Amino acid sequence: MGYNINSPEKHLSEISIRSFRAVDDLESCIRFREGHLGVLEAFGFKLTSSTEEWMFDPGTHVIIIESIDRKITYGGSRLQLLGSKLELPIQSAVGEDVPNLNEYLKSRKGPVAELCGLWNSVAVAGLGIGSVYSIRSAIALGGLLGYSEMIALCSAFTYRISHKYGFRLVESLGEGGKIFYAGANQYAHITHQPNILEMTDSDEIERLKINEIRLNPILKIDEIIGDGLTTIHYQIEK
Repeated sequence: MGYNINSPEKHLSEISIRSFRAVDDLESCIRFREGHLGVLEAFGFKLTSSTEEWMFDPGTHVIIIESIDRKITYGGSRLQLLGSKLELPIQSAVGEDVPNLNEYLKSRKGPVAELCGLWNSVAVAGLGIGSVYSIRSAIALGGLLGYSEMIALCSAFTYRISHKYGFRLVESLGEGGKIFYAGANQYAHITHQPNILEMTDSDEIERLKINEIRLNPILKIDEIIGDGLTTIHYQIEK
């Protein structure tokens, strides 16, 4: 679940955060994928599990963070439903090295989605655009879609903030929840959020913000991001 690239803080006066089913907006899917690949390739990462198939999967939803005119894509993430026509990205990425992963996923009790494809452009690195705001929006969307649990393969950076959202290591998988992920040349953390509706064991402020988005999926709100006040236009739709 994502990578962060350090750079000096900047400021954006307005951003749009919206969600859509991948099959409903191919043009935005392409912009999302090109931005993600561009960031990873620039820093030498290989996105081994990324193909174009998710764009045509009715069980995949995209959260895209962009300029108001949609000309600049700043980052985003995806939610992919377990049991849809595609394997989850985590299965493709580390399934061969974690033999009990599929059994673990099948044992989940409710609708499970993977939070994946988390990224931000270098232009907004350090602002939380591709981490805090993307994760917050994805969990809000997951609740609106009726999902009960989430799983995520976290980079070292993302793992440090995932606790705020109730994600915890799945210690029964890999090496106590960790696995060396060759595609990123680093250890990845297999994490699980067991109750995205009640936001079990998560930060209270984040829980309140997520619930606010769920109650008002079309929302305009001002927040301090980086060096100044940013107007965020949420459009979190099923």
